[in-house]
Amino acid sequence: MMDKKLKQGLKTAAVKREMIVVWLHDGEKVKGIAEVAVDPDRVKINTIEGPVWVPYVDVEDISRVIRLRVEGETSE
Repeated sequence: MMDKKLKQGLKTAAVKREMIVVWLHDGEKVKGIAEVAVDPDRVKINTIEGPVWVPYVDVEDISRVIRLRVEGETSE
């Protein structure tokens, strides 16, 4: 069974269309944009190779990549 906080993190990332990295129990990792999906058992991740469906039970951990926009930033 997947941790509720991990599942909530995936859902939040999907709503915000955030880049995520998902680590699976078998050591694999999947990187892409989380997408809202109707499947209650899997998360959809759009990778550079195409969409990947990952069962929630296979997820060990996730990282959400947060993009920050700095207002008025100048380059020197």
